[in-house]
Amino acid sequence: MPTNSILATVRTMCNVEETDTGFDKQLIPLINGQLMMAHQFGIGYAGFVVSDESQSWQDLMGPHVNMLEAMKIWLSYSVLLLFDPPDNGTVLKSYQDQILKTEWMLRSVSELSGAVKDYVPQKSVFYERIAEATADED
Repeated sequence: MPTNSILATVRTMCNVEETDTGFDKQLIPLINGQLMMAHQFGIGYAGFVVSDESQSWQDLMGPHVNMLEAMKIWLSYSVLLLFDPPDNGTVLKSYQDQILKTEWMLRSVSELSGAVKDYVPQKSVFYERIAEATADED
């Protein structure tokens, strides 16, 4: 059964049962950090935070429902890499590529609609830190 809850969707993408609240204390700050970044490239609203399952994708996306599925992918994979990064370098690279492509699409649509804030980096520090952490483990 598809959910409209941001937290439940991200839980599922992070390989946690949709109804398992045991990891919420770790997931919620990661989600909110990524939402702050998304707001900088024109998605969501200033101050929008997830505190439990009651915040929905429609609450976040508002009139930008045309970008809903891309936002689900971007947020879920971004949180997954922070919460439980894969050990396999090929899988890690695949996730990073998907995040960057989806972010580019979201930013492009936001630019066309005039919603983009002052956000310029082509490759965020977030991805570089994950790559460094993975390289250190090898």
